[in-house]
Amino acid sequence: VTPSDLPSLRRWRNNPQINQQMIDNSYITPHHQRLWYERIRERVDQLHWVVWYKEIRTGYANIKGEGPIDSHEKLEEVGFYVGDSPVRHGLLGYAIEMLLLDIAFEYLSASQIPGEIVKTNYSARKLAQQLGYCEISENKNVIGVVLNSADYKIAKKKFIRYFSNARLNTL
Repeated sequence: VTPSDLPSLRRWRNNPQINQQMIDNSYITPHHQRLWYERIRERVDQLHWVVWYKEIRTGYANIKGEGPIDSHEKLEEVGFYVGDSPVRHGLLGYAIEMLLLDIAFEYLSASQIPGEIVKTNYSARKLAQQLGYCEISENKNVIGVVLNSADYKIAKKKFIRYFSNARLNTL
């Protein structure tokens, strides 16, 4: 994430279609966005990326831990959203999530990833279930999920054929 990404990230994050799927769905001002950026630049327990597809900024992704990100077997969460960009593809969400999970399990050696999904975000719940996440808790608004490496490896085999030509430019 760079300063030039901030207007797009803020616009996407405030978009009602994205915002209503977030646990924290407060409105983000330019000042709040800049403060967020300054905080994440210094964090050693998080990684943040802007997702580009066909040379167009198209989404956001992150991985969070509880200490230095490269020293975790169990991460705090992975998250992403596909922005409101001219580039849309039905598998884009799968590609972003699978890239995050590959980084978490293969490069960061995580053994398990917990997370939370807004209860009414049925597309995210379906994606999580298809990639091997198990729903482990539920409250009024949120579903708690967890994914272990072995379950992801099994689930990934169903989707990898769609990404056989994909390439990873940078981490």
